[in-house]
Amino acid sequence: MQTRQVSFRCWAGLALVAALGALSACASFPPATFPARTTAGAPASASAEVATQSRSASALESAARRADPAARPALQLQAARAWLLAGRGAEAARALAGIPATLTPVQVIERRVIEADIELANGHAQQAWQKMSPIAEPAGTAAAPQYFESRMRIALAAARPVDGVRAEMGAEHLAASDAERSGLRVELLSLLRAAREQGVKLEAEASQDPTVRGWLDLGAVASYGGGASIYGAVEAARWRSTYPGHPATELVAQVLAAPLPVATRLHKLALLLPVTGQAAGYAATIHAGFDFAWQQLPPDARPAVQVYDTGVLPVDQALRQAQADGNDFIVGPLTRQEVDVAASAWPGVPMLALNFLSAGRSAPYGMNQYALSPEDDAREVARRVLASGQKRGVALSPSGDWGTRVLAAFTQELQAGGGILVAQDVYDPAEHDYAGPIRHVLGTDLSIGRRLRLQTLLGQKLEFEPRGRADLDFIFAPAQAGQARLLRPQLRFQYADDAPVYATSDAYAADGGAANQDLDGLIIPAMPWVVPNSGAASTVRDSVAAAPNDNVDWQSGLYAFGYDACQLAVAIAGAGRDVERLQVAGLTGDLRIGADGRVHRLPAWARIGRNGVPQLLGNPAGGGSN
Repeated sequence: MQTRQVSFRCWAGLALVAALGALSACASFPPATFPARTTAGAPASASAEVATQSRSASALESAARRADPAARPALQLQAARAWLLAGRGAEAARALAGIPATLTPVQVIERRVIEADIELANGHAQQAWQKMSPIAEPAGTAAAPQYFESRMRIALAAARPVDGVRAEMGAEHLAASDAERSGLRVELLSLLRAAREQGVKLEAEASQDPTVRGWLDLGAVASYGGGASIYGAVEAARWRSTYPGHPATELVAQVLAAPLPVATRLHKLALLLPVTGQAAGYAATIHAGFDFAWQQLPPDARPAVQVYDTGVLPVDQALRQAQADGNDFIVGPLTRQEVDVAASAWPGVPMLALNFLSAGRSAPYGMNQYALSPEDDAREVARRVLASGQKRGVALSPSGDWGTRVLAAFTQELQAGGGILVAQDVYDPAEHDYAGPIRHVLGTDLSIGRRLRLQTLLGQKLEFEPRGRADLDFIFAPAQAGQARLLRPQLRFQYADDAPVYATSDAYAADGGAANQDLDGLIIPAMPWVVPNSGAASTVRDSVAAAPNDNVDWQSGLYAFGYDACQLAVAIAGAGRDVERLQVAGLTGDLRIGADGRVHRLPAWARIGRNGVPQLLGNPAGGGSN
């Protein structure tokens, strides 16, 4: 009896195949991704395939029991592989355990590879690599293709991207058809992206082989934000010129750039900003970022942009004028009060407001809202600590409206996920000494009180080191950059280093220079714009740094905000009524639009290093630590 062995590759690549198919099939400008719709048939198909593999595994084991001893091991090995394909690692291990000790050299290798795959299926990537790495290639045998495919998956899961790419190259060499080679390439890119999202560094410099370097470079860029950006076409051209003839060339257009039909492009766009007045400095930085993004569009796709100064012209009048001038999209206004007015005076032209409406206000259909919200940052921090298994913590926030709003958003999200704040306090941001509130939330004031009572009772001074709470999983300390640089060292001085310290993105200023060293260890929901090695965002940053900037503060988050406002405007116009499926990889984060018209920003997580530079973090494993 001969049973065809089904490759593991077909399962690992399914998700990315669907996503790439959706990318190539739909229009996006700037290059944004529209994740494929879930169809009713897809889950059923996957479920049917799992059932088929389970039946195949059972049939193979039955055949093995009836077969003569010489044929039995081959059938049992195939049964173990089928159980793995069905997602039943325990059954695969049981099938292996029943195989007799007498095996051919090739069968020994097959068994060892399956044992490594079982470790991977159980979530033990490092143990899987320990089993896989010493296995020699079964060159010239039927086991070689599976050996390379398993080695590729295990290496990428174990944070060994160079080994993973080399294994895929070995599998490609043995592939029987172009379709097989394409499937391997799709799977490799999927695995590289997954590794990158888990914090694995994909650095082209790690190898001298140009093929390996090209894969690592593409994996890093394609992973950024889960989608492409307005800079995708430029990045695609850079990659192609650097790696001519690379086997991944067929995937570049699908993951980096896909132009929108001319008919759906913007022609004339109104930009409402306070060019004069108190907010003029902020507006200039936003405008500069917007303009740089606009310049990255193909010349024949750039809409004409007309600026309306809301520092002089009331918002309602600016909106009427923008409509009368024939603009087919409006970006702005900037302040919350202006956005409230815009919602009431909205002229029916599609709009991307650069702030959120006040609480309780709802936006008319066609009015989207985008903001760098500290409350959204706080909610992301709460989700992060919960995903890390950190349930109990303390909060230390600045007094005033900003701190109150941020703490309320954090607390609401934390409690909704089953977390708890065991203590909280506020500090005066105008002061420089936060020792009192810090000691209160950490519980060291109680320890100090006990020492004073003992000294009074004994009549002598005691050697003493205060002890804080022993039940803390995290510390939430939102702050503006100046206060954060004072607060973080004081927390360390008060013995707060046993628990991770989180803040909002406001705590880090890219232009802080050496002063940012005081933030060592702080974890923030950062903009990719300020984090080195953050894929396409770093490429944009290098280009901006090399260009004349007219003294505009291009390093700031407002510059990135303006850049992303341009991305969103053009992408929203292209998406039409499908904006809720839109995804844009922005400089400020991974951007999506909710049913309420608000742009939701998923950040890049970073820990500030001793040199004051943010270091990219991966996604937290449930129950793990940061």
